[in-house]
Amino acid sequence: MPRLHVVLLCLIWANSAAGSIRVQLADYDKDSWRGVLQRVAPDWVLKEFPDVRVSSAAENGFQLPKSGKAQIQISKHGKKVVIANTPTDALNAIHTYLRSQCLSQVSWSNSSFSSGCRKHTSDLLTFESKQIRYFGNMCTFSYSFAWWEWPQWERFIDWIALNGFNTVLMPLGQEAIWRDVFMGLGVERDELDAYFTSQTYLAWHRMGNLKGYGGGLSDAQMLNDFNLAKRIINRLLELGITPILPTFSGFVPDQLEKLFPTSKFNRLPCWNNFTSETSCLLSVSPFDPLFQKIGSSFLRHQKKMLGGDITNLYSADPFNEVLPSDSAKFDAKFVKQTAQAIMNSCRKVDKNCIWVLQSWSFTYDQWPNWAIKSFLSAVPIGQMLILDLYSEVVPAWQMTSSFHGHNFVWCMLHNFGGSRELRGNLQKVDKGYQLALMKAGSNLVGAGLSMEAIDQNYVMYQFMIDRMWSQEPLPLNSWLKSYSESRYSADFKVAHKFWTILAGSFYNQPEKWGNPRFSVFLYHRPAFGKKIEYWFPVEETFTHLESLVPSLLHILGDHPLFKEDLNDVMRAITQFEIGNEAALSLTEAFLMEDKQQIGTTCENLMGMFQKLESYSNRDVRDWIEDAKSIAPTTEEREVFPISASDILTVWGPTGQNLDYAHREWAGLLSGYYGRRWQYFCDWILEHDVFNHTEFSVSVFRDVERPFSISAV
Repeated sequence: MPRLHVVLLCLIWANSAAGSIRVQLADYDKDSWRGVLQRVAPDWVLKEFPDVRVSSAAENGFQLPKSGKAQIQISKHGKKVVIANTPTDALNAIHTYLRSQCLSQVSWSNSSFSSGCRKHTSDLLTFESKQIRYFGNMCTFSYSFAWWEWPQWERFIDWIALNGFNTVLMPLGQEAIWRDVFMGLGVERDELDAYFTSQTYLAWHRMGNLKGYGGGLSDAQMLNDFNLAKRIINRLLELGITPILPTFSGFVPDQLEKLFPTSKFNRLPCWNNFTSETSCLLSVSPFDPLFQKIGSSFLRHQKKMLGGDITNLYSADPFNEVLPSDSAKFDAKFVKQTAQAIMNSCRKVDKNCIWVLQSWSFTYDQWPNWAIKSFLSAVPIGQMLILDLYSEVVPAWQMTSSFHGHNFVWCMLHNFGGSRELRGNLQKVDKGYQLALMKAGSNLVGAGLSMEAIDQNYVMYQFMIDRMWSQEPLPLNSWLKSYSESRYSADFKVAHKFWTILAGSFYNQPEKWGNPRFSVFLYHRPAFGKKIEYWFPVEETFTHLESLVPSLLHILGDHPLFKEDLNDVMRAITQFEIGNEAALSLTEAFLMEDKQQIGTTCENLMGMFQKLESYSNRDVRDWIEDAKSIAPTTEEREVFPISASDILTVWGPTGQNLDYAHREWAGLLSGYYGRRWQYFCDWILEHDVFNHTEFSVSVFRDVERPFSISAV
């Protein structure tokens, strides 16, 4: 195709959509797609795509195009030409082709490549999406990314690019900037140790929930995080991906109250039963001029340290899981002034600032509609981008008249804390996004992933990514066939059947807002009378799945992605057996006062936890070693492993978030959950009457807390 034709085609594409926002696009490397394929794929992939034509940032007007666009033109001889707006548009088209035609897939954890592609001729494949493809959740930076260094990030950025994401949340490294800003205001360095949390808990520090928990950060660790963030950002920019950087939400160290005695401050409520020592952050009043001074100072320093104007997207969430402090009933003037203060301080430094806001506060804390409207009306339309964070279950756009006209992104959250329990609803995601496309209006400008942790239930996320790039519902059966082929690099009917059964059972979960989240009780503090309540015919489903295993093992053997999937399924079958046979038998034996049966059942129970552990895909000891490996100081080499263990277990000094981030990992399954059930067994053998309160105090003292501080 002539070069002029390509440019004109891209310009037409870039001006064809309504309801878009003006997002800054850095001067990316339009050939950066090549580096991604060289890093992640075998040589034959580049030979399969010899002609890839990507518009430059200048041709896009240095703005994110109004829609994602790519084409793969295939001649009668099978030669392929890829034409795309941006590098990530091109990479998504290539990756989609690899998955659908070449039995190949790049996932979070492993890749699967065949030796080539099916014969494909005389075709034109088109790929189109809304303007924004968003990735990120503040929690993921603690639950999954806390100990990552460049090798992990480089591979993950390649995955992000291969799936067409063009905006990525990037809070990492901001503590070094805040340190300079606060010390410039007179805060002593030692005081910042009572403000910044340790590495593991930075997500909740950044959202205004925690301070000082874990003992602060060393200057060396702040510098390490900042340098890593800068390297990540540079790679994102090279690929044409716009980072979303932090702006000022109002949170400040306590010492500022003494340094600025005439200024007005607010004390936020404590988060989730943490005490005032580690929560209840101080916040500058939005009515006070100090808010503007600090906010603009931070953004200027951030711009200087990162090397100039690299984005006009900035995140701030002033009320994450805490009610506005001035009034539990919501003071309309206060919430409106808060929004104005955040926006004004940002626009003082970047006149094109777009504030990226999570909708979570509105739904989690059940803001009244008039308070939401008052808050949002403080910001002009076009200057805010709202992440509808939990759209697949709680579509806030439906409750807020599509956010009263503000641009928003439909996000799939799905996972809380990082559990690998099989769950999700593929059809509900499909229908929910389709409803938004049909009914939400032109201010729906994109879709995204907002999971709290990665490395679990990958099928849900690949499905949602493909849904972002489709204006129509995805035919689930054919999509599953293509998914199983690409995942295992083989076209086997038994693999397709395996995934069809999973889609009709584990991935067909009914879920409504307000219902307790599904969770396997074995991974929580032991108690009597609990069962695992699946939403499908268990015996029939498990029988079908187990009948397929011999054939799957024969044809797939040690294929790494198949091993992951098989372990997940075998864990689900085993944990059901433990929960609904062994644990239930324990309850019956206790009620019958049959201590001999209790002893026998408990013996079996411990053996089954060992069996469960044999199906784990990861070892908690690797997580702990990763925490040790990044620590730059002697003190942090002691603190990081302990906090790494804490967040997966008791998650708080008195178990405030007990087992919220539980993981089905080796070392935890038998060493923590199994040990806790053994303690429960010993307890009921020694006590004729079960007192839940006494047991809770005792098991926390003797098992949960010791494990959390042992660094395994």
